[in-house]
Parts: sequence; structure tokens; C-alpha cells
Amino acid sequence: MAKWSAQLAVRVAAGVRVVVHTRPAEEQRDAAAVIRHGQRIDELRLAGCEVDFRERMHEKVLIIDDTVLWHGSLNLLANTGPTDLMMRLTDPTSCARVGRVVDRARKDRTAWNPRAAAPAAPSADTSAEGVRPGAVVAGRLYLNVPFAEKDEAKRALGARWDGKNRLWHVDAERVSREQAARWLP
Repeated sequence: MAKWSAQLAVRVAAGVRVVVHTRPAEEQRDAAAVIRHGQRIDELRLAGCEVDFRERMHEKVLIIDDTVLWHGSLNLLANTGPTDLMMRLTDPTSCARVGRVVDRARKDRTAWNPRAAAPAAPSADTSAEGVRPGAVVAGRLYLNVPFAEKDEAKRALGARWDGKNRLWHVDAERVSREQAARWLP
């Protein structure tokens, strides 16, 4: 991961847009894997990469600046497996096609994760701690996300559940109010 992060950071600094599509850390097999995956995601973000979460994702896709496509069976965040392969294509049309497939993948079905309990939807406009949707607290922009739309908010904005406040939130520095308007009061 250090090798990838260093190389990608150089390209991002040169103005290249890098988007990595991956599973949320919570979908990993055990607590140690959740931590490792979270650390890898943090490394990508520190390198300036955008990270887009896809539930139950098995595809390994890296699209760089809408012109370079890495696609194959190699797990880019783990780099394990004796028969894993990765193809590099420098075709914007292929990038666009694969990007559309990834964008539409499984959005019509709710994912079931046996390792995580489904969060309850907030029942009021105010959380247990008094935080309201639309407020920015400790760098978090709190949202009013109905339970039926939680997966979409996670995919579209990287929304995370705050169990203490019983509200969904996003990183206020990475997600604008305009992007989150659908779930703001």
C-alpha cells in the first residue's frame, strides 16, 4: 500500500484525479481486517485519492483521471494471491464504460451484512445529544437520512452512522451542503 500511495500522491499532486472503488471497512471478515482496511483507506485519502464505497464489491477497479483503467483480480489494497492479475488500459472509453458499470452496480438492492446490525432510523429531528440534521459538529455534517435511503447516502456521500447521536453524518470538509442537500432540512 505504501508503494501505491506514494505513486498516486505524486500523480494527484500533478492534478490527476484518482478514484478508488472499494468495500466499506465494516464488510471485512474480522476486527483486525476492519482495522487494516480502514488504515489502507486512510492512506489513499492522505495521498489525495477519492475513495468510493461499494457494498459487497468484488470487482477490483482503479480509474485514474478518467483515462487510465486498472482492472482485474488483484486486490489492490492487499496484494495477495499467487494467481491474481491486473490489466492496465489507457482508453478513456473503457474508463467511462467500467465507471458506469461500477456506478450502477447493485444500487437497486439493499446489501445484507451478517456482521453488522442494521442501524435504527432516527425517530426525531434531534439526537440524544441535541445534535440536529444540518449541524456541523467536530467536522461532521449531520444528515436526516430515512432508513430506506441509508445505503444510497453511504454510496453517494460516504455517510457514516453516529450511534451516540443516532444520526447519519459526512465529513464536512469533503462533502458540500450542496452535495448533501437531499438529506438536509
